[in-house]
Amino acid sequence: MKRLLLAALIGTAALVSFSSCKKEYVTNYLPGVSYVTPVPSNGWVRNNNNPSNFSHELKFDELDAQYFDYGHVGVAITFNYDPNKGHATSYTNIPAEYIGNYSYTFDYEVGYVIINAAYVGAPVNGTPPPPPNMYAKVTLTDADNGGN
Repeated sequence: MKRLLLAALIGTAALVSFSSCKKEYVTNYLPGVSYVTPVPSNGWVRNNNNPSNFSHELKFDELDAQYFDYGHVGVAITFNYDPNKGHATSYTNIPAEYIGNYSYTFDYEVGYVIINAAYVGAPVNGTPPPPPNMYAKVTLTDADNGGN
């Protein structure tokens, strides 16, 4: 009888102690947001010092000082975006070399993303053409201040 009473007492104590625990959820809500925007071939600006290099400036009001200082900016490009369907079949992250006849990089500052293209194809008579029409996916990822 003592054993049964002791087992019941231990069981009750365990039940009381475990049921008083409160489960806490830590939500790390730092989302990223993506924007897909056209980059038309006629929007590229040829570099005066090197006519094989081009740049295309995208205005991004969403790229504010907070994203610039503490967030992350990523850019991917595609040549097969279907605006009617609202998606592409593939993207290539940049910087990337030898996509067609061009290598691509990007820079950013508050309010702007600048995509750069360097012609790396076969030599041409005169100056190379600007890159073809494409779409760029710009992803802004928020982050906490790391204390810098």
